[in-house]
Parts: sequence; structure tokens; C-alpha cells
Amino acid sequence: MPVRWLVVVSLAACKASAPSAAEIADRGWQAHELVIAAGERAKTCAEAGAAMQRVFADHRQAFVDAIAIDQDRDRLAEATAYLEAHQDRYNDLEARMEALSDRCADDASVRAAFHQMESP
Repeated sequence: MPVRWLVVVSLAACKASAPSAAEIADRGWQAHELVIAAGERAKTCAEAGAAMQRVFADHRQAFVDAIAIDQDRDRLAEATAYLEAHQDRYNDLEARMEALSDRCADDASVRAAFHQMESP
């Protein structure tokens, strides 16, 4: 009986500490920022693509979790409200992504990294 009680308490604690949609959206933003920063620091586009793919692999779950929010209307509304409240952060990241994409438009590894972020 005590073991069952511990399992039930442990499961309840895990559910109670599940991240909010806003936290998941923020983690997704942070993962995007890390991938883009890795590309920006690289000297060449080939190096950028490799660096971006390494960072993406390290943070893939954040991308998967952020995209999964789209499947739940209530969580999507919460994430959208959070993103709208922090729009300046996202506008800056979007401008950086566009600059990197433009700089390395001909590099397949950079294009692949951007594709991975869209469809992890």
C-alpha cells in the first residue's frame, strides 16, 4: 500500500508541475534564439549550418513542444497571448532570422536548419 501511495503522489506532482503554454512558448523562443545565435557567430555559411544543426539537435524537444501547442485550442490561446505580450522580443528574433537566411540563402545546411526548426 505505501508504494502505491508514493506512485500516486509522484504522478500528481508531475501533473501539477507541467509547464504552462506560455513557458513552452518561451522555451521555444529561447531555442530559436540559440540556433540563430549559433549561425550568426559562424564565420562562413557552411559553419553556420553545422553549428545551427548541432544546437537544434540539443534543443529539439523545445521545438517539438512548442509546435504541439497548436493541437490544443486553449493552450494555443494562452501561448498566443504570451507571444503578443512579448512581441518586441519576437520581432527582433525574426529580423535576425531573416538576415541570416538572406546571408546564407545559397547554403543547403542553413536552409536545412531553418526547415528543422519549422518541422522538428
